[in-house]
Amino acid sequence: MLTRRLFEENVKTQRFEARVLSCTEEKGKYHIELDATAFFPEGGGQPGDQGELFPGLKEDGEPVKVLDTREKAGVIFHVTDKAILEGTEVLGRLNWDKRLRNMQNHSGEHILSGLIHAKYGYNNVGFHMGSDAVTLDLDGVIAPEELPEFEWQVNEAIEKNLEIEVFYPTREELEHIDYRSKKEIEGQVRIVRIGAYDTCACCGTHVERTGEIRLIKLLGLQNYKGGVRISMLTGKDAIDDYEKKHATIQEATHLLSVKPDQVDSGIRKLLEANAALKSKLIAFQRQVGEEKASAVLEGTKKVCFLEPNFQNDELREMCNKAAVKAELVLGLLPIREGMCQYVLISTRKDVREAGKELNSRFQGKGGGQPSMVQGTLMADGEEIRSFFLDALNAE
Repeated sequence: MLTRRLFEENVKTQRFEARVLSCTEEKGKYHIELDATAFFPEGGGQPGDQGELFPGLKEDGEPVKVLDTREKAGVIFHVTDKAILEGTEVLGRLNWDKRLRNMQNHSGEHILSGLIHAKYGYNNVGFHMGSDAVTLDLDGVIAPEELPEFEWQVNEAIEKNLEIEVFYPTREELEHIDYRSKKEIEGQVRIVRIGAYDTCACCGTHVERTGEIRLIKLLGLQNYKGGVRISMLTGKDAIDDYEKKHATIQEATHLLSVKPDQVDSGIRKLLEANAALKSKLIAFQRQVGEEKASAVLEGTKKVCFLEPNFQNDELREMCNKAAVKAELVLGLLPIREGMCQYVLISTRKDVREAGKELNSRFQGKGGGQPSMVQGTLMADGEEIRSFFLDALNAE
């Protein structure tokens, strides 16, 4: 029995009554079929709806959570955390905030796809509503500097508050309609039309007028499979994103003691100052390394440097210089509690066996050449140094 699709009869249906036709368990979840539903099933790049089902039509009772909604051969299944007996009357309630965001994103994507198709003839070959952004894949290339113009045009369409039409033409009528479609469609075709901006075959849910989209923001694009992938946000998602970024800018102005339009220059100055300090630090580390390497006595068997304030290159350089005088040199750089990076160097013997012994003793990873091995060891620096100087077989 095909499921009655209440979301197609009235896209703004948030609550409805229905009867359970079947309930089956799959991998710890339950798949519930209803005779009618306002829950949209995953499809066309739009995720399935979420919400709640209340057995016995009692909204004050314990709800069954709808985690996802899917479709198979015209039958819609609600993926839930609990079972409901066949024949039970239920009250369904959508997570309307999530559905509205999906409708805003889907309608905004249609306008953008239509504009790009009208200008370049490119096709939308992929559409996905992710947790961070909506992505739109095109089979042609556009330049990043074109995004602001497309964004302005979409927001102009939103401002016009155009009706978003949904209709089901006959096969004869369809032959006279110029519409976009990702694939050949068998059976009845559902058309979504947004003024002169877009006409597209689509199974998804949409807002009723473009003004309900409220806002669109194009975040950027990247090359993808011979075309481009555009990232975007619309409606509540775009507004939430703006509020978060605005709060970030406000915090940055406070930390940098600059005006909002000077944040970028303030960050550049900070990075330049940081680079200058880093250069001074490296010069100081090299000086200290020279002094410590020079202090190693000729013929020393084993030397260990434990340097929490050094960087990798400077630590390795110091060990190389110390290895001119000592037979075996170990440099340790703590990177967090209970973990060190290491470099083991010798100019007189093969250090690989000693490296294997360190790795075995301290659950390490690493390797290298006869003159040098490096990697990580799972222990505090003092423990490694003690083992290296007192117990390691360096023969």
